[in-house]
Amino acid sequence: MTAKAWGLGLGAWAWVGLVLVAQAPSKSVKAGVYTAAQSDRGQVLFRSKCASCHAPNRFTDDLFYASFAGKPLWEMFDVISDTMPEDNPASMKPEEYVDVMAYLLKLNNFPTGNTELPVGKDALSAIVMEKPFD
Repeated sequence: MTAKAWGLGLGAWAWVGLVLVAQAPSKSVKAGVYTAAQSDRGQVLFRSKCASCHAPNRFTDDLFYASFAGKPLWEMFDVISDTMPEDNPASMKPEEYVDVMAYLLKLNNFPTGNTELPVGKDALSAIVMEKPFD
């Protein structure tokens, strides 16, 4: 094999590798992406910061799924952290918003895992929200 052919072959494999990385499958909320302790913290926060305006069943209905199913959890984080609580938007710590999201996952009967739901755009973008019954 000539040096030119060798170089073209390596280039093709590098391109294939980049495509595979770019198309890496996302993790599902069905894979246990939060802990029980995290959802317990989120439930306490929900009761103190959210329940005066929002009933928990609001986050288990078709409107909730239509808004977030099939999308990365980052989108949910972005909406919640920018607009909630309604009387003081963006007033909680990022970790608190993620704890509330863990509680919302619990409300939808998604399984818990051994690792807390992460904070950060890249990490939350790699996790896809789904309907619990699909």
